[in-house]
Amino acid sequence: MKKLRVMVILALVSLATLGAQTINVLLWDDPYPKALQQMLPEFEKATGIKVNIEMLQPPQVYTKTSVAVTKDSSDYDLVAMDEGNVPVFAGLMSPYETWPAGQKYPKVDKSTVTSAMLDVGMWDGKLVALPINGNLYVWMTRKDLIENPQYQKDFKAKYGYELGVPKTYQAVLDMGTFFNDRGIAAGFGPFNGGPAGVLGEAIFMWEGFGTHFIDFQGGKYKVVLDKAKAVQGLEFYKKLMAISPKGAETMAHVERQAAFAADPKGVFSMFIWPAQIAAYEDPDKSLVAGKIAYSAPPAGPAKTAAVRGTWALGIPTASKQKQAAAEFVYWWASKDIASRLVDANTVPARTDALTDPKFAKTKPWLAAIAESMKSATARPRLKEIAQIQDVVKKYWIMGITGQSPAADAIDSIIAETNAILAKAGY
Repeated sequence: MKKLRVMVILALVSLATLGAQTINVLLWDDPYPKALQQMLPEFEKATGIKVNIEMLQPPQVYTKTSVAVTKDSSDYDLVAMDEGNVPVFAGLMSPYETWPAGQKYPKVDKSTVTSAMLDVGMWDGKLVALPINGNLYVWMTRKDLIENPQYQKDFKAKYGYELGVPKTYQAVLDMGTFFNDRGIAAGFGPFNGGPAGVLGEAIFMWEGFGTHFIDFQGGKYKVVLDKAKAVQGLEFYKKLMAISPKGAETMAHVERQAAFAADPKGVFSMFIWPAQIAAYEDPDKSLVAGKIAYSAPPAGPAKTAAVRGTWALGIPTASKQKQAAAEFVYWWASKDIASRLVDANTVPARTDALTDPKFAKTKPWLAAIAESMKSATARPRLKEIAQIQDVVKKYWIMGITGQSPAADAIDSIIAETNAILAKAGY
C-alpha cells in the first residue's frame, strides 16, 4: 500500500512538473492547424501545458525557422517543416527515437503514419520529424457540369468520348476548353503563387511527361531533367493557362478558392491540397459545396504524379521543453484527435483515421486521397531547395505566360540550378 502511495505521489509530481511548462510552437497557416487549435483547450486542461501557437504563411515559416532555431538556442519548442525543407533543418532537430515517452499520452508508433507520408520526416537514415498531415495533390472536378445531360451530349459530339472526371492531361485540356469556350466556367485553376507551390506544379508536369528534376547519384545531387520532355510539360501547362481565369499568372490559394468556389461561373477542374477541402465544401463560403467530384490527379503521357506537400513536426535540440513539446505531438497525432480532424474535413497522416469505414459516405474525398497516395511524388529534398524553387518559379512563370520561349525557360532552370548545386559542392 505504501509503495502504491509513493507511485501515485511521483505520478502527480511528474504531471505537476509537466503542467508548469509553456511551449512555443511554429505552424503553417492552414485550415488543418486551425482545426487543431480549436481543440487546444482540451490539451491544456488535461496537461496544464500552455501552448503558444504562431501561424505564418509557408515561406515565412521557413524564414522564421532559419533565424529562430540554431544548434545552441531556439525560440520554439516545436516547429513544422514543409517536406522540402526537412533536409535544411534536420541537423537542428532531435531524432524521433530520442523523444521522451509521454507522461499523459503514449508516444506515437511511427507505423501508424501512412507509408506514403512517413518518408517525409526521414533524413540521413533517421526520423528527424513526425509527419503530421496527409497532404498531396487531389483532383477536383465540377460534378454538376460533368453530369449535365446536354453538356455530355455536346461534348461527345465534338470530342468523340464521354464527358467526366478527367483521367489524363489531354482530357483536362479538352474538357476545360469545352467549358471555357462556351463561357460556362473557366477550364483550369493553376497555381502560380509561392515558390514551393510553383515547383510542385512544375514537378507535376515534368513527372507526368516522364522526366525527373533532381536525383541523388553517386553521393551527389544532379539535375537529370530531360529538356525535351520538360519543354513539353511547360508548353502543355501554357495551354492550360489559356483556359484559366483572369489573373491566372499570380493565382495562389486564396485566388484559386475565390475562382472555383465563389465566382458564379467557377472553374471546371484543378488540384487541391486536402486541408483546404473544408472551405470548398462549406455552403456558407462556397457556391459549389456538394457539387465536387474528387479523384487522383490525371495522368500525363508517362505517368500519374500526385505531388506531396506534407508537413512534419520537429523538436529542436536546443529546446528546453522537449517533454512538453513531445506530449503535445503525441496528443495531436493520437487516433482520437486524428479522427476528429477528419470530422473537421482535414486530413491527418494516420492510416487508421483515413481508412476508417465510418467516414466512407460522409467524406468522399478520403477515397481519392488514398488513390492519390499510390502515386505520391516527392519534390526534391536538399538543403538548397529554397534557392532552387525561386529559380524554378521565376523561369516557369516566364515560360507559361509567354514572357520567354519554353526552351529558353528550361535552359535557364537547368543552368541556374546546376550553378546552385556546384556552389554547394555537389
